[in-house]
Amino acid sequence: MEAQDLKIVGRSIPRVDVTSKLTGQALFGEDVKLPGPLLHGKILRSPHPHAIVKRIDTAAAEKLAGVKAVATAADLPDVRIGKNLKDEHYFASDKVRFVGDRVAAVAAVSREIAEEALRLIEVEYELLPALTNPIDAMRPDAPLVHPDLMNYQVVAAAQPEGGNVCSLNSLSRGDPEAGFAEAHQVFEQQYITEMQHQAYMEPHACLATYNPDNTYTVYTSTQGIFGMRNSVAEALGVPQNRVKVVGTEIGGGFGGKIVMKDEVAAATLSRKSGLPVRIVMTRAEDFMCGNPRAGFYITIKTGVSKDMRMVARTMEIVLDGGAHAMGAALMCWALPQFAEGPYSIPNLRVTSRCVYTNKANSSAFRAPGGPQTNFAVESETERIATAMGWDALAFRRKNLMPEDHPNLAGTPMRSVNVEETLDAALEISGYDPAQTGLGPNRARGLALGNWNVGGMPTGTVLKMNDDGSANLITGVVDLTGVNTSLTQVVAEALQLPVEKVTVKSLDTDSAPHAAQSAGSQTLKSMGTAAVQAAQEVKQQLFELAVEELDATPDNMELAEGEVRVQGSPERTVAVRKLLAKHMANSGPVVGKGGTGAFSRMPSFCAHIADVDVDSETGRVTLLRYCASQDVGVAINPVICIGQVQGGVAQGVGMALSEGLTYQDGQPQNTGFLDYKIPSALDLPMIETKLVEKPAVEGPFGAKGIGEPPCVPVPAAIANAIYNAVGVRVTSLPINPEKLRRAIKAKKEGQASS
Repeated sequence: MEAQDLKIVGRSIPRVDVTSKLTGQALFGEDVKLPGPLLHGKILRSPHPHAIVKRIDTAAAEKLAGVKAVATAADLPDVRIGKNLKDEHYFASDKVRFVGDRVAAVAAVSREIAEEALRLIEVEYELLPALTNPIDAMRPDAPLVHPDLMNYQVVAAAQPEGGNVCSLNSLSRGDPEAGFAEAHQVFEQQYITEMQHQAYMEPHACLATYNPDNTYTVYTSTQGIFGMRNSVAEALGVPQNRVKVVGTEIGGGFGGKIVMKDEVAAATLSRKSGLPVRIVMTRAEDFMCGNPRAGFYITIKTGVSKDMRMVARTMEIVLDGGAHAMGAALMCWALPQFAEGPYSIPNLRVTSRCVYTNKANSSAFRAPGGPQTNFAVESETERIATAMGWDALAFRRKNLMPEDHPNLAGTPMRSVNVEETLDAALEISGYDPAQTGLGPNRARGLALGNWNVGGMPTGTVLKMNDDGSANLITGVVDLTGVNTSLTQVVAEALQLPVEKVTVKSLDTDSAPHAAQSAGSQTLKSMGTAAVQAAQEVKQQLFELAVEELDATPDNMELAEGEVRVQGSPERTVAVRKLLAKHMANSGPVVGKGGTGAFSRMPSFCAHIADVDVDSETGRVTLLRYCASQDVGVAINPVICIGQVQGGVAQGVGMALSEGLTYQDGQPQNTGFLDYKIPSALDLPMIETKLVEKPAVEGPFGAKGIGEPPCVPVPAAIANAIYNAVGVRVTSLPINPEKLRRAIKAKKEGQASS
């Protein structure tokens, strides 16, 4: 359908789950209840960042009244687990590698008794040196976090280099060294970012039960039920059909609830006790052993010509992967494919290394690797333009990515709308590169961002009911309003009112395979599958209507619950009549749809931040924020705008205040008192412009939009700070202490000169 023909897609209808969530009826991870008694599980976690486990004695805990089960590594198969590199035992048996590493678990009739039982478990440790800096971890004499790394099984993405480098990935085009030699000027700088926790409202929570038929049922707050099922089955050593995962409502994920956490411990305790076991992390536990955004060390070198062309660039990226490869290895593999940013550089090499440290496992967090690399790319764009005396906006335009530009993996980038997105941000903000100053210590900053949106294998079933209404059956987790958008997609495809379409997310036993709700691909993947299923339903209905309408299916259309002959609106038959007449002979009308992996396409954004800097305290106040977003087609505009605003808020936290800190391997800020995320008082109204130009793939031309809006935020704010006070801060977060020191150093340097 052409965009102008759409009736339901493109409307800001209310979310379909609004009533259940506003009234408190929605069931989140901790809300699940089962008949009969329920046990409370707790995990004994390592207090040390790096140590050999010499002895574990659980006898006293097992004898405590009210304790029903204790589990250690001895209760699970001796197998290493991991999606990309099998480098982890679920329970540590020989060695702990970060503060929070699982050592044992208990289940008791109350949470208090379970906590007392943990204190009774005796563990003898032999302490080892702890690594908290990935640069130090790459030194030849550094202690090894995983001495057996080169013997681990590689599943995907990871390419172990040895030492503490669990993956080395590099892609290139052209000859960067030759490009530097021919360049008019060469610039080089290092940028550093810290680990960032997803800071969702709901901590990790799960409930597991071992069933009489020797199967497990796991209720959990997860972003992907099928990936969770596979991980749980692997750790338990059972076939996947022996594990059923039921996804609950999810109180925020942002990538942090993709991987398995305490589900296997709960399942093992249930098997040993014969009762359901619930485990809910405390906030401190979640901060201590969640899966934060990886910290980066980026060395970026750029050669430019006299006519404002970027002729060569190299990027050396070191990721702080934490104690296990987990999602960081996948991120390390993906980085070279998008680190070029929204530009086209003829001579380019991007090398990324994922390095083990004795810290929490880093993994996905909204656009994994995107904000870190963009902070370097867009800070350098402004720094180079300033040094060369160029208009930074003209410098950007000169180097923008064209349509079909191949990324470093050789994939042509299609639906490239970067210039349109930039123009939209300039329009709503009134940005003038010659007038970035807004007054004393006040200024504006610009940054472009991109994120490559792909798609994952996904299936769905669409069934018609006797009254002509429809049910879409999926296994997708409704993380960001995707079920509302899917309702609109099906309603548009079948020309039904939205009230006659219901989307149901079922469990792993009942639903077709679905991709995880991550990677900005959920709606693209499941929406495309839903359109396919709707096409099958339409074809079946048209074939049933041949006799009634005396026409061929090619000449029919659906409208308002009827099958009609195109061009002859008087020749119609109601869908409900067709279903009633043909059910006995033809059976129910059911369509199915499925997609494989999509090629990746870029989604762009352009952000402009207005800041006020208190030069005495280093405090930064956001005065205004404008964001444009390349969305393809907005299935539900208000949901899209909400995604942009939420992404900006998280980017503001990364830019100004958020960062997990460690001292001698001990986490220092494990709660919201010490880990500062932006509140409504810290944010201005985020002015948003959606740029709509139908994409070549995706339902009705929609692109994935969840991740791009957080990408350029740190760079936009850093550029605004520079324009306000003339200080270029190259590490995140740019907190008041850091900025105050930089301003003071600048003043002292000026005074001494």
